[in-house]
Amino acid sequence: MKQRLSLVIGIFIIMALSNAIVPVLPEFADEMPALQGIIFSAYFFGAFVMVLPAGVLGDRFGRKPFIIAGLLFTVVSGAVILLVSNPYAIAVARIVEGVGAGLFVSCALSWVNLQPNHARLSGLYFAALNAGLIAGLMGTGLLNAHFGQNSGVMLFTGLAVIPLIFSFFLSDPKSERTDGMPEVHMIGWRNKWLYLSSFILIGISGVLISLYPEFTDESPFILGILFATMNAATICSSLIAPRLSLQPIQTIRLASALVAIAVIGSFVAPVYGGIGGVFFLFMVVGAAAGFVFVSQMNYLAVTEKMQGTAVGLLTAASYGGMAFLPFIAGILSEYFSYAAAFFVSGFFCLLVTLTIGRCRCVLPE
Repeated sequence: MKQRLSLVIGIFIIMALSNAIVPVLPEFADEMPALQGIIFSAYFFGAFVMVLPAGVLGDRFGRKPFIIAGLLFTVVSGAVILLVSNPYAIAVARIVEGVGAGLFVSCALSWVNLQPNHARLSGLYFAALNAGLIAGLMGTGLLNAHFGQNSGVMLFTGLAVIPLIFSFFLSDPKSERTDGMPEVHMIGWRNKWLYLSSFILIGISGVLISLYPEFTDESPFILGILFATMNAATICSSLIAPRLSLQPIQTIRLASALVAIAVIGSFVAPVYGGIGGVFFLFMVVGAAAGFVFVSQMNYLAVTEKMQGTAVGLLTAASYGGMAFLPFIAGILSEYFSYAAAFFVSGFFCLLVTLTIGRCRCVLPE
Protein backbone atom coordinates (compact mmCIF):
# COMPACT_ATOMS: atom_id res chain seq x y z
CA MET A 1 0.00 0.00 0.00
CA LYS A 2 2.78 2.46 0.88
CA GLN A 3 4.50 1.83 -2.44
CA ARG A 4 1.28 2.41 -4.36
CA LEU A 5 0.66 5.61 -2.44
CA SER A 6 4.15 6.87 -3.27
CA LEU A 7 3.42 6.53 -6.99
CA VAL A 8 -0.07 7.99 -6.66
CA ILE A 9 1.23 10.99 -4.70
CA GLY A 10 4.10 11.34 -7.16
CA ILE A 11 1.92 11.53 -10.26
CA PHE A 12 -0.48 13.87 -8.45
CA ILE A 13 2.24 16.42 -7.71
CA ILE A 14 4.05 16.04 -11.04
CA MET A 15 0.83 16.75 -12.92
CA ALA A 16 -0.06 19.62 -10.59
CA LEU A 17 3.29 21.25 -11.28
CA SER A 18 2.99 20.67 -15.03
CA ASN A 19 -0.34 22.51 -15.09
CA ALA A 20 0.54 25.31 -12.68
CA ILE A 21 1.71 27.48 -15.57
CA VAL A 22 -1.37 27.06 -17.79
CA PRO A 23 -3.79 29.72 -16.48
CA VAL A 24 -1.06 32.38 -16.64
CA LEU A 25 0.24 31.61 -20.15
CA PRO A 26 -0.92 35.03 -21.45
CA GLU A 27 1.25 36.71 -18.80
CA PHE A 28 4.36 35.09 -20.28
CA ALA A 29 3.49 35.73 -23.95
CA ASP A 30 0.62 38.20 -24.18
CA GLU A 31 -1.22 38.16 -27.53
CA MET A 32 1.22 35.63 -28.99
CA PRO A 33 -0.65 32.30 -29.30
CA ALA A 34 2.27 30.59 -31.05
CA LEU A 35 4.69 31.37 -28.19
CA GLN A 36 2.08 30.29 -25.65
CA GLY A 37 1.76 27.04 -27.58
CA ILE A 38 5.54 26.59 -27.45
CA ILE A 39 5.66 27.10 -23.67
CA PHE A 40 2.75 24.74 -23.15
CA SER A 41 4.02 22.10 -25.57
CA ALA A 42 7.65 22.20 -24.41
CA TYR A 43 6.79 20.12 -21.34
CA PHE A 44 5.10 17.46 -23.44
CA PHE A 45 7.94 17.44 -25.96
CA GLY A 46 10.42 16.64 -23.18
CA ALA A 47 8.17 13.87 -21.92
CA PHE A 48 7.62 12.59 -25.46
CA VAL A 49 11.33 12.05 -26.15
CA MET A 50 11.94 10.38 -22.77
CA VAL A 51 9.03 8.02 -22.06
CA LEU A 52 10.02 5.30 -24.52
CA PRO A 53 13.72 5.12 -23.53
CA ALA A 54 12.61 5.16 -19.89
CA GLY A 55 10.22 2.26 -20.46
CA VAL A 56 12.81 0.13 -22.29
CA LEU A 57 15.52 0.89 -19.73
CA GLY A 58 13.07 0.19 -16.90
CA ASP A 59 12.45 -3.29 -18.34
CA ARG A 60 16.17 -3.92 -18.48
CA PHE A 61 17.53 -2.30 -15.31
CA GLY A 62 14.54 -1.80 -13.02
CA ARG A 63 12.16 1.10 -12.58
CA LYS A 64 13.20 2.59 -9.24
CA PRO A 65 16.28 4.59 -10.43
CA PHE A 66 14.31 6.26 -13.21
CA ILE A 67 11.38 7.08 -10.93
CA ILE A 68 13.80 8.80 -8.53
CA ALA A 69 15.51 10.64 -11.41
CA GLY A 70 12.17 11.80 -12.77
CA LEU A 71 11.14 13.33 -9.47
CA LEU A 72 14.54 14.99 -9.08
CA PHE A 73 14.25 16.58 -12.54
CA THR A 74 10.78 17.82 -11.56
CA VAL A 75 12.08 19.61 -8.48
CA VAL A 76 15.04 21.17 -10.32
CA SER A 77 12.99 22.41 -13.29
CA GLY A 78 10.38 23.94 -10.99
CA ALA A 79 13.12 25.85 -9.19
CA VAL A 80 14.46 27.16 -12.51
CA ILE A 81 11.02 28.41 -13.59
CA LEU A 82 10.84 30.37 -10.33
CA LEU A 83 14.17 32.07 -11.05
CA VAL A 84 13.73 33.14 -14.69
CA SER A 85 11.29 35.38 -16.56
CA ASN A 86 12.34 35.07 -20.20
CA PRO A 87 9.63 33.04 -22.02
CA TYR A 88 12.19 31.04 -24.02
CA ALA A 89 14.12 30.15 -20.86
CA ILE A 90 10.83 29.03 -19.33
CA ALA A 91 10.22 26.87 -22.40
CA VAL A 92 13.61 25.18 -21.88
CA ALA A 93 12.81 24.58 -18.20
CA ARG A 94 9.49 23.09 -19.26
CA ILE A 95 11.38 20.65 -21.51
CA VAL A 96 13.48 19.54 -18.53
CA GLU A 97 10.32 19.22 -16.47
CA GLY A 98 8.82 17.05 -19.21
CA VAL A 99 11.91 14.81 -19.28
CA GLY A 100 11.43 14.21 -15.56
CA ALA A 101 7.75 13.44 -16.07
CA GLY A 102 8.61 11.03 -18.88
CA LEU A 103 11.03 9.12 -16.66
CA PHE A 104 8.52 8.89 -13.84
CA VAL A 105 5.33 8.21 -15.80
CA SER A 106 6.66 5.45 -18.03
CA CYS A 107 8.23 3.48 -15.19
CA ALA A 108 5.37 4.10 -12.77
CA LEU A 109 2.78 2.93 -15.30
CA SER A 110 4.72 -0.23 -16.13
CA TRP A 111 4.96 -0.89 -12.36
CA VAL A 112 1.17 -0.56 -12.16
CA ASN A 113 0.56 -2.89 -15.12
CA LEU A 114 2.71 -5.62 -13.54
CA GLN A 115 0.43 -5.81 -10.48
CA PRO A 116 -2.32 -8.48 -10.25
CA ASN A 117 -5.06 -5.84 -9.87
CA HIS A 118 -3.67 -3.66 -12.67
CA ALA A 119 -7.07 -2.54 -14.03
CA ARG A 120 -8.17 -0.99 -10.73
CA LEU A 121 -4.73 0.49 -10.09
CA SER A 122 -4.54 2.05 -13.56
CA GLY A 123 -7.91 3.70 -12.95
CA LEU A 124 -6.71 4.99 -9.57
CA TYR A 125 -3.43 6.17 -11.08
CA PHE A 126 -5.15 8.06 -13.88
CA ALA A 127 -7.63 9.54 -11.42
CA ALA A 128 -4.72 10.83 -9.30
CA LEU A 129 -3.06 12.17 -12.46
CA ASN A 130 -6.12 14.23 -13.33
CA ALA A 131 -6.67 15.28 -9.73
CA GLY A 132 -3.16 16.69 -9.89
CA LEU A 133 -4.01 18.58 -13.06
CA ILE A 134 -7.03 20.07 -11.29
CA ALA A 135 -4.94 21.01 -8.26
CA GLY A 136 -2.39 22.70 -10.51
CA LEU A 137 -5.02 24.70 -12.34
CA MET A 138 -7.16 25.66 -9.37
CA GLY A 139 -4.21 26.17 -7.06
CA THR A 140 -2.55 28.47 -9.58
CA GLY A 141 -5.71 30.46 -10.15
CA LEU A 142 -6.33 30.97 -6.44
CA LEU A 143 -2.75 31.44 -5.29
CA ASN A 144 -1.76 33.80 -8.09
CA ALA A 145 -4.71 36.02 -7.29
CA HIS A 146 -3.40 36.54 -3.75
CA PHE A 147 0.36 35.87 -3.77
CA GLY A 148 1.67 36.59 -7.28
CA GLN A 149 2.37 34.96 -10.62
CA ASN A 150 4.69 32.10 -9.60
CA SER A 151 3.10 31.12 -6.29
CA GLY A 152 1.51 27.99 -7.74
CA VAL A 153 4.82 26.79 -9.18
CA MET A 154 6.51 27.50 -5.84
CA LEU A 155 3.97 25.45 -3.88
CA PHE A 156 4.08 22.34 -6.06
CA THR A 157 7.86 22.44 -6.50
CA GLY A 158 8.18 22.27 -2.72
CA LEU A 159 5.62 19.48 -2.44
CA ALA A 160 7.46 17.43 -5.09
CA VAL A 161 10.16 16.72 -2.50
CA ILE A 162 7.68 14.45 -0.64
CA PRO A 163 7.30 11.73 -3.32
CA LEU A 164 11.02 12.10 -4.08
CA ILE A 165 11.79 10.95 -0.53
CA PHE A 166 9.17 8.19 -0.69
CA SER A 167 10.58 6.87 -3.97
CA PHE A 168 13.78 5.69 -2.27
CA PHE A 169 11.71 3.03 -0.46
CA LEU A 170 10.09 1.68 -3.63
CA SER A 171 10.72 -1.94 -4.67
CA ASP A 172 10.71 -3.17 -8.27
CA PRO A 173 8.34 -5.90 -9.48
CA LYS A 174 10.10 -8.62 -11.45
CA SER A 175 9.60 -8.79 -15.20
CA GLU A 176 11.11 -10.60 -18.14
CA ARG A 177 14.27 -8.89 -19.33
CA THR A 178 15.13 -8.25 -23.00
CA ASP A 179 17.56 -6.24 -25.09
CA GLY A 180 14.69 -3.90 -25.85
CA MET A 181 14.99 -2.81 -29.48
CA PRO A 182 13.33 -5.80 -31.22
CA GLU A 183 10.46 -5.54 -28.76
CA VAL A 184 9.99 -1.84 -29.51
CA HIS A 185 9.56 -2.54 -33.22
CA MET A 186 7.20 -5.49 -32.80
CA ILE A 187 5.04 -3.97 -30.06
CA GLY A 188 4.81 -0.68 -31.92
CA TRP A 189 3.76 -2.36 -35.17
CA ARG A 190 1.18 -4.60 -33.48
CA ASN A 191 -0.50 -1.67 -31.75
CA LYS A 192 0.13 1.19 -34.18
CA TRP A 193 -3.54 2.16 -34.54
CA LEU A 194 -4.00 2.07 -30.77
CA TYR A 195 -1.03 4.39 -30.33
CA LEU A 196 -2.28 6.72 -33.08
CA SER A 197 -5.60 7.05 -31.26
CA SER A 198 -3.78 8.00 -28.07
CA PHE A 199 -1.65 10.55 -29.93
CA ILE A 200 -4.71 12.33 -31.27
CA LEU A 201 -7.31 11.97 -28.52
CA ILE A 202 -5.00 12.90 -25.65
CA GLY A 203 -3.37 15.63 -27.72
CA ILE A 204 -6.71 17.25 -28.45
CA SER A 205 -7.24 18.01 -24.77
CA GLY A 206 -3.94 19.89 -24.89
CA VAL A 207 -5.19 21.85 -27.89
CA LEU A 208 -8.21 23.06 -25.93
CA ILE A 209 -6.14 23.96 -22.87
CA SER A 210 -3.55 25.90 -24.87
CA LEU A 211 -6.02 27.79 -27.10
CA TYR A 212 -8.71 28.79 -24.64
CA PRO A 213 -6.78 31.33 -22.50
CA GLU A 214 -6.31 33.65 -25.51
CA PHE A 215 -9.40 32.52 -27.46
CA THR A 216 -11.89 33.49 -24.75
CA ASP A 217 -9.87 36.08 -22.79
CA GLU A 218 -11.40 34.74 -19.56
CA SER A 219 -9.75 35.27 -16.19
CA PRO A 220 -7.26 32.68 -14.90
CA PHE A 221 -9.77 31.72 -12.20
CA ILE A 222 -12.56 30.93 -14.70
CA LEU A 223 -10.13 29.09 -16.96
CA GLY A 224 -8.91 27.06 -14.01
CA ILE A 225 -12.47 25.98 -13.20
CA LEU A 226 -13.13 25.15 -16.87
CA PHE A 227 -10.05 22.98 -17.25
CA ALA A 228 -10.66 21.41 -13.85
CA THR A 229 -14.12 20.38 -15.02
CA MET A 230 -12.57 18.46 -17.89
CA ASN A 231 -10.14 16.72 -15.54
CA ALA A 232 -12.91 15.96 -13.03
CA ALA A 233 -14.85 14.19 -15.78
CA THR A 234 -11.72 12.16 -16.54
CA ILE A 235 -11.37 11.19 -12.88
CA CYS A 236 -14.95 9.91 -12.81
CA SER A 237 -14.67 7.94 -16.04
CA SER A 238 -11.29 6.43 -15.13
CA LEU A 239 -12.72 5.14 -11.82
CA ILE A 240 -15.84 3.77 -13.52
CA ALA A 241 -14.07 2.19 -16.51
CA PRO A 242 -12.34 -0.68 -14.60
CA ARG A 243 -15.79 -1.94 -13.54
CA LEU A 244 -16.87 -2.27 -17.18
CA SER A 245 -15.81 -4.75 -19.86
CA LEU A 246 -14.52 -2.23 -22.38
CA GLN A 247 -13.27 -3.45 -25.75
CA PRO A 248 -10.71 -0.91 -27.01
CA ILE A 249 -12.01 -0.57 -30.59
CA GLN A 250 -15.62 0.18 -29.69
CA THR A 251 -14.59 2.45 -26.81
CA ILE A 252 -12.15 4.47 -28.89
CA ARG A 253 -14.47 4.75 -31.89
CA LEU A 254 -17.31 6.19 -29.81
CA ALA A 255 -14.99 8.44 -27.80
CA SER A 256 -13.28 9.91 -30.87
CA ALA A 257 -16.62 10.73 -32.53
CA LEU A 258 -17.85 12.48 -29.38
CA VAL A 259 -14.59 14.41 -28.97
CA ALA A 260 -14.74 15.59 -32.59
CA ILE A 261 -18.20 17.02 -31.99
CA ALA A 262 -17.10 18.57 -28.68
CA VAL A 263 -13.99 20.23 -30.16
CA ILE A 264 -15.89 21.86 -33.02
CA GLY A 265 -18.70 22.77 -30.63
CA SER A 266 -16.23 24.44 -28.26
CA PHE A 267 -15.41 26.92 -31.01
CA VAL A 268 -19.06 27.85 -31.49
CA ALA A 269 -20.28 27.57 -27.87
CA PRO A 270 -18.77 30.82 -26.46
CA VAL A 271 -20.84 32.80 -28.98
CA TYR A 272 -24.08 30.81 -29.15
CA GLY A 273 -24.16 28.61 -26.06
CA GLY A 274 -22.38 30.66 -23.44
CA ILE A 275 -19.87 29.42 -20.90
CA GLY A 276 -22.30 26.73 -19.69
CA GLY A 277 -22.15 25.01 -23.07
CA VAL A 278 -18.36 25.14 -23.01
CA PHE A 279 -18.30 23.45 -19.60
CA PHE A 280 -20.46 20.60 -20.91
CA LEU A 281 -18.28 20.08 -24.01
CA PHE A 282 -15.10 20.04 -21.94
CA MET A 283 -16.69 17.40 -19.70
CA VAL A 284 -17.33 15.24 -22.79
CA VAL A 285 -13.68 15.48 -23.81
CA GLY A 286 -12.50 14.65 -20.28
CA ALA A 287 -14.82 11.67 -19.81
CA ALA A 288 -13.81 10.23 -23.17
CA ALA A 289 -10.12 10.41 -22.21
CA GLY A 290 -10.66 8.36 -19.05
CA PHE A 291 -12.51 5.54 -20.79
CA VAL A 292 -9.97 5.44 -23.62
CA PHE A 293 -6.93 5.38 -21.32
CA VAL A 294 -8.19 2.58 -19.05
CA SER A 295 -9.25 0.40 -21.99
CA GLN A 296 -5.83 0.88 -23.61
CA MET A 297 -3.93 0.10 -20.42
CA ASN A 298 -6.02 -2.99 -19.70
CA TYR A 299 -5.47 -4.31 -23.22
CA LEU A 300 -1.68 -3.84 -23.03
CA ALA A 301 -1.52 -5.43 -19.58
CA VAL A 302 -3.27 -8.56 -20.86
CA THR A 303 -1.53 -8.91 -24.23
CA GLU A 304 2.07 -7.67 -23.83
CA LYS A 305 4.87 -9.12 -21.70
CA MET A 306 7.26 -6.16 -21.82
CA GLN A 307 5.17 -3.62 -19.95
CA GLY A 308 7.82 -0.92 -19.82
CA THR A 309 8.17 -0.95 -23.60
CA ALA A 310 4.44 -1.27 -24.35
CA VAL A 311 3.42 1.42 -21.87
CA GLY A 312 6.38 3.58 -22.90
CA LEU A 313 5.11 3.58 -26.47
CA LEU A 314 1.57 4.40 -25.31
CA THR A 315 2.82 7.25 -23.14
CA ALA A 316 5.10 8.50 -25.91
CA ALA A 317 2.10 8.63 -28.22
CA SER A 318 0.08 10.55 -25.61
CA TYR A 319 2.81 13.05 -24.89
CA GLY A 320 3.59 13.34 -28.59
CA GLY A 321 0.01 14.42 -29.15
CA MET A 322 0.22 16.93 -26.30
CA ALA A 323 3.51 18.26 -27.69
CA PHE A 324 2.72 18.59 -31.39
CA LEU A 325 -1.03 19.13 -31.70
CA PRO A 326 -1.17 22.27 -29.49
CA PHE A 327 1.85 23.61 -31.37
CA ILE A 328 0.13 23.02 -34.71
CA ALA A 329 -3.09 24.55 -33.38
CA GLY A 330 -1.18 27.61 -32.16
CA ILE A 331 0.39 28.12 -35.59
CA LEU A 332 -2.99 27.72 -37.31
CA SER A 333 -4.69 30.17 -34.95
CA GLU A 334 -1.99 32.84 -35.28
CA TYR A 335 -1.40 32.71 -39.02
CA PHE A 336 -4.85 31.59 -40.24
CA SER A 337 -7.70 31.68 -37.71
CA TYR A 338 -9.01 30.06 -34.57
CA ALA A 339 -11.67 28.41 -36.73
CA ALA A 340 -8.93 26.60 -38.68
CA ALA A 341 -7.33 25.36 -35.45
CA PHE A 342 -10.58 23.98 -34.03
CA PHE A 343 -11.89 22.42 -37.21
CA VAL A 344 -8.58 20.76 -38.12
CA SER A 345 -8.46 19.31 -34.59
CA GLY A 346 -11.99 17.96 -35.03
CA PHE A 347 -10.94 16.36 -38.32
CA PHE A 348 -8.07 14.57 -36.56
CA CYS A 349 -10.58 13.04 -34.13
CA LEU A 350 -12.77 11.82 -36.98
CA LEU A 351 -9.66 10.26 -38.50
CA VAL A 352 -9.38 8.09 -35.38
CA THR A 353 -13.02 7.08 -35.71
CA LEU A 354 -12.32 5.85 -39.24
CA THR A 355 -8.97 4.10 -38.63
CA ILE A 356 -9.31 2.42 -35.22
CA GLY A 357 -11.20 -0.50 -36.79
CA ARG A 358 -7.89 -1.58 -38.36
CA CYS A 359 -6.48 -2.26 -34.91
CA ARG A 360 -6.25 -5.88 -33.78
CA CYS A 361 -6.68 -4.78 -30.17
CA VAL A 362 -9.42 -7.14 -28.98
CA LEU A 363 -9.47 -8.34 -25.38
CA PRO A 364 -10.07 -12.07 -24.82
CA GLU A 365 -13.48 -12.89 -23.37
